[in-house]
Amino acid sequence: MIELDRDAMTPLYVQLASVLRDCIRSGEIPVGRRLPSQSELEAETGGVVSRRTIKSALDLLAAEGLVQGVQGKGVFVIALPSTKD
Repeated sequence: MIELDRDAMTPLYVQLASVLRDCIRSGEIPVGRRLPSQSELEAETGGVVSRRTIKSALDLLAAEGLVQGVQGKGVFVIALPSTKD
């Protein structure tokens, strides 16, 4: 279960992107693996976030060069996050 804080100052999509980034960094979701689908992520958050929020999180990870969408297949991890946090 992915837990997000609706009352936090950080937007939900940024929180979700951070959780997914941590999963990639830890190897829980390795390079080459497909991320959970939007409906799977929606279920994992207990329905707390909308698909639009999930798409925004995935778009953020794509902009960082960590994931890439493949039409009809899903979103795949293509790189590890940098460790310069």
